[in-house]
Amino acid sequence: MASEKTHIGIGLVKPYVLEQVELPTRSPGPDEVLVKVDYAALSAVDAHAIDDNFYVMGFPALVGLGAAGKVVSVGSNVDWVKEGESVAAFTQPGADRATQQYVVVPSSRISKIPAGTSPAEAAGLIDNFVTGWHTVSSSFGLPLPATIPPSSAIDPEITSSPVLVWGAGTAAGTYMVQALRIAGYKTIIATASARSAPTIQSYGATHVFDYNDPDVVTKIKEAAGGKPVKYALDPVCTQTSMDRISKVVDTPGSKVALLIPIKLGSIKSVNEGGAQLVIEIPEELNPFTKGVELVYTKTFEWEANDQWKRTLLKDILPALLSSGQIKPQEVRLINNEPSLLGRVKEAHRLMKNNELRGAKAVVDFNVA
Repeated sequence: MASEKTHIGIGLVKPYVLEQVELPTRSPGPDEVLVKVDYAALSAVDAHAIDDNFYVMGFPALVGLGAAGKVVSVGSNVDWVKEGESVAAFTQPGADRATQQYVVVPSSRISKIPAGTSPAEAAGLIDNFVTGWHTVSSSFGLPLPATIPPSSAIDPEITSSPVLVWGAGTAAGTYMVQALRIAGYKTIIATASARSAPTIQSYGATHVFDYNDPDVVTKIKEAAGGKPVKYALDPVCTQTSMDRISKVVDTPGSKVALLIPIKLGSIKSVNEGGAQLVIEIPEELNPFTKGVELVYTKTFEWEANDQWKRTLLKDILPALLSSGQIKPQEVRLINNEPSLLGRVKEAHRLMKNNELRGAKAVVDFNVA
């Protein structure tokens, strides 16, 4: 029999309108974990849902992808995490999203939080870590370590190929750079703002260029040392970013990973939530040379890779955090608004107005 307990959450009750809603508190199924949420992080996909009604599958539509808190109970098949342990959860579209007091999550989307990582940092990083790892490996086809520490080295012929991350200062971009560094790629070329460049270098980029530099294309090609840049990752996916990348990655047989949604329109319309969002580039707007393969990356398909479903969050992420190989991005803790609804709205406002400057908006659930 379903539980009669309820709790509150924050979600869209109709297009563009966030409100507090009452939700049933359900017990976990055999392969699930019930978590009491202490922190919830908002991501770009949430901004698109709120501002553009993108990927909204019904109402109420909760927001937030990353959550962190304490385990309340586990299903009968879950034996590696226990009641009371601190965990992060990667919630995904549907009823069980992060901005609610209690959330039920499949155990494959749970990660124990190791000492040295705060719950707020864990909530802020988990979705973008998965996005970065999935884009580089499953989506893009570049090898990454199957275990930490790695059981074997990756072919040096592969790791010697230059890889471009356009928009490495984005939340997803920071973890793409770190994934490539962990795998041992020798030439990791990144674009970012001048302000973010030192941070991106600390994550492992060998070269960082300002994307506003009119000579950025020439500088990227020079940094590749005469080798063609055959791999590029674009977590920004605007017409401007794709146009610039197309001038670098122009050899047939090359690959460009595009993290959807793709934003069609001016930079002003993108920033104000007025861009057209699509999941593939219309043929008439495709700037890439014939023969360059475009890989449309959908983060929520990451569990199609059975190996990552079994080990990425259970084993690999805690090991990388414990060893210091993954550095969490900066967190902007949202705790000044008296109500939970107010804090979620403030997190959205900071994203919409581009005030986070590379930080992740994390809502504190513990404010009295």
